[in-house]
Amino acid sequence: MHKTITALIGAAMLCVPVAARATAAQAAPAQAPDPAKLAEARAIIEIMFPPAQREQMLTKMSDDIAAPIRQSLPSNLVDDAGLKTLMDGALNELQAKQRPLMMKHMPALFEAMANAYTREFSLAELKNVRAFAQSPSGQRYLSRSPALLGDPEIAKVNAAIFAESQALVQTEMVGLKAKLIAYFEQHPDVAEKVAALAKPKEDK
Repeated sequence: MHKTITALIGAAMLCVPVAARATAAQAAPAQAPDPAKLAEARAIIEIMFPPAQREQMLTKMSDDIAAPIRQSLPSNLVDDAGLKTLMDGALNELQAKQRPLMMKHMPALFEAMANAYTREFSLAELKNVRAFAQSPSGQRYLSRSPALLGDPEIAKVNAAIFAESQALVQTEMVGLKAKLIAYFEQHPDVAEKVAALAKPKEDK
């Protein structure tokens, strides 16, 4: 019984992204943005993320985000050459597979950012931001800000945050697992629903 409930806990976790996608779809704004504001917002984003440099910037950001993960690996993994090779290879493969996925969604992401700007800022504010962005200082500030993730001091703090977050999540998961076990035992109908959602569909 315990093994069955443990499997259901994993199934419940797998169902979370499905619910998140449904919530995001319901929250999508329907109102079309003001064309003048959208033009300003798009111009700002093009300065922040020059189209010709976007893939390079994305790769750099991906490397900077992965660095704290590598640094937070348990010492017993880092000390063992074989395990370290396996973990490094897994992270490298994951980054390589994520990169084309991120590039695929990047146009939609930047357009969503532009639309968000139009909802958050007035036309006058967007014009002021664009004027700053077009100045030499503004261009450098906006184009270089994403790269600051790789600054050694920032990377060191991020590594510490990630390591402590991992420990916190592991601790919290113990409590969550106990609560889920108790809930599934008290509500077997819910357990059946969760198991059904997580079960792979058979090929027709």
